[in-house]
Amino acid sequence: MTKTHTPRVIFVRHGQTLWSRDGRHTSLTELDLEPFGELQMKKTGELLIGESQSQMIKPQNIVQIFSSPRKRARHTLELILEAVPPKIREKIPVEYDDDLTEWNYGRYEGLKTAEIRKSRHDRGIDPPDHDWSIWSDGCEDGEDYKQVTERLDRFIKKVKSIHVKALNDGQPSDIIVVAHGHILRCLVARWVGRDLNVDPALMLDAGGVGVLSYQHHNINEPSIYLAGAFRVPVEEKGADI
Repeated sequence: MTKTHTPRVIFVRHGQTLWSRDGRHTSLTELDLEPFGELQMKKTGELLIGESQSQMIKPQNIVQIFSSPRKRARHTLELILEAVPPKIREKIPVEYDDDLTEWNYGRYEGLKTAEIRKSRHDRGIDPPDHDWSIWSDGCEDGEDYKQVTERLDRFIKKVKSIHVKALNDGQPSDIIVVAHGHILRCLVARWVGRDLNVDPALMLDAGGVGVLSYQHHNINEPSIYLAGAFRVPVEEKGADI
């Protein structure tokens, strides 16, 4: 078996929306990308995917794409795939997976963190010396960390089944995942076996890109691939930026 290629997951957070720009929790609400978010993701696709040595993903190495079914994720996927030649793009399997939907915020949908904390203090849910954290406290009428862990572990198992076959066949295997801020940070944490009841101290801006892979070409050694900064040199335009 050749060890030329180590399978990877390249994850992409959807581009900027009105609520992501304003720091509002967005789960099931169907918001589309802002004009700047569209520009973000077009440029991301151009710089991320292609045949030059400076581009992270070679189109022919993409074996599967998974996306959240939300409109903002679907639109992001369409934009980054514009850089892939049509003859290659039409052959790549795409699955819209409910396990990649954003953490269900329940009553907190559309609210900012400060608003959630004030509401919980005002209603006596949290004592004065405790500020709400999604990781330890979950969301009223939404999900807690155990529910999110269950669906992400199920998703990771699916990804690894694809990667095991690629390793056995000695073939490159890049999987693209397009989803949301909280759920992607949770994916990274679960990939390396971290519990989600503690803040994983990870940041991922709208339009952000990251990589998951394996140490020593070993499916049993999942790791976060620190490949250096990935930056899209786009001038921010508009009064809302």
